[in-house]
Amino acid sequence: MRPFGTTIFAEMSALAVRTSSVNLGQGFPDTDGPASMLDAAAEALRNGHNQYPPGPGIPALRAAIAAHQRDFWQLEYDPDGEVVVTAGATEAVAAAILALCEPGDEVVCFEPYYDSYAASIALAHAVRRPVTLRPGPDGRYHFDPDQLRAAFTPRTRLVLLNSPHNATGMVFDETELATIAALCL
Repeated sequence: MRPFGTTIFAEMSALAVRTSSVNLGQGFPDTDGPASMLDAAAEALRNGHNQYPPGPGIPALRAAIAAHQRDFWQLEYDPDGEVVVTAGATEAVAAAILALCEPGDEVVCFEPYYDSYAASIALAHAVRRPVTLRPGPDGRYHFDPDQLRAAFTPRTRLVLLNSPHNATGMVFDETELATIAALCL
């Protein structure tokens, strides 16, 4: 993993400290948050909620996530078998890649991409198959459908797709999603 060095967040945080700059790279909060939230956190700690959670997350939180998905998106998930809580997106993406990829499997990803993608793919001994997003005349980012088709092979096991896309903010439209879905099928 040496070729990957540190994350962009570590680099920008160190640079901000060295130059006494405002750190806009990692999304640090600029306030402590509402007093009611701090009081609730302190009360939870006082009432014994201060231990490591179970691997998939605290059952009440998993149930609340499943209820949110049902109430807002009409999606049904079993909180005990289909919901997992991670410490953040980086952990979730790494866990998914490690769980789904064997050495030599291929992962299609839209670049530019979040810097942990390459490291997680390498950790799984998988192969990165990047598809470049480019700004179009309409001001939106787009991918070349032919480049995407060429990225898919019999070894493709995973497509990393987030919309809005991190780092461009691109929201994949219905046609683009249909193209991706057809290739996945």
